[in-house]
Amino acid sequence: MRSVVELSKYDQSEIYMIIIRGIYNLLEGIIMFLLQMAGFPGSGKSTIARLIAKNTNSIVIDRDIIKNSMLSSGIEGQLLADASYIVTFDLAAYYLEQGISVIIDTPCYYKETVDKGLELCKEYKSVYKYIECKVDSYEEIERRIKYRKHLATQISETTRDIYNNSLNKSVKPIDIHSLEINTTSDKHYDMNVILSYMNL
Repeated sequence: MRSVVELSKYDQSEIYMIIIRGIYNLLEGIIMFLLQMAGFPGSGKSTIARLIAKNTNSIVIDRDIIKNSMLSSGIEGQLLADASYIVTFDLAAYYLEQGISVIIDTPCYYKETVDKGLELCKEYKSVYKYIECKVDSYEEIERRIKYRKHLATQISETTRDIYNNSLNKSVKPIDIHSLEINTTSDKHYDMNVILSYMNL
């Protein structure tokens, strides 16, 4: 199992700065957030998550990296899915407890994912945020998935039927304002709108 630092793709100096910011937030009573990303593979979740993290001193928890590390250790099948889910939200709780906001980078196809995020926000007095990335072109999704450098646990191809069936599959929180952004290209979205949604 990789360390928390490796899982988060941050170097040591960045981790120190984020922890310092977390301590400052706790002392100043600044409200933290848990942001749940959503969207089809290749829709730009990770790109947007990293951009938000850079602007907010938050931590991105990428479930694909966790799953890939577990797969390399011999964990497979349903155990891999269940264990990576548990580790993802255990890490989220670990950071929130230190006063550090977190971004969960994984598709959100199950109500349990939303419920767990809301539960953590209640426990750690944080604000729940939800951003769904959507690409309105199957050809663009197909191109991204085909040519990206993918992990063993990520899909390397898809079909139009799978893509079409996923368009309204993401599970959204009830009675909480969420943001849907068009990530077909970087010309389709405005980071100022995204950060405004985050109230930053």
